[in-house]
Amino acid sequence: MNQSELSPLEKAIAKRIDKTKDKASKPGYLRTLVAKLHLRIEAALARGCEYDDLAESITESGVKISTATLKQYHTEYRRSLNEEAEEKSNTVGSILPPEQPEEIKQQVNTPDRKQSVVNKLFASK
Repeated sequence: MNQSELSPLEKAIAKRIDKTKDKASKPGYLRTLVAKLHLRIEAALARGCEYDDLAESITESGVKISTATLKQYHTEYRRSLNEEAEEKSNTVGSILPPEQPEEIKQQVNTPDRKQSVVNKLFASK
């Protein structure tokens, strides 16, 4: 079909199709977009917005995303951040000295024990 055979409405639609953004169709773009907007999405949800509202806003901006996709990608990203934070906290705990049992702490910190060590030092001189 020729361009000349298109009605003015069809030509306008064709122009809009030609202007659509390629990046939205790249694999992983929506996931990346949701990850970049994570904090703003969290803030909007905290203010009482719903995923429907957010998906509509994103779609109006030119990137088509369904409510279900937005919710899924955001939830997955949130979960990955939580898991990453948990792994880091476990790593930090593993490089710190282990917690001493309470009975050892009491033995080390009792004044009698400290005094007996001091007495032994002075007695030997």
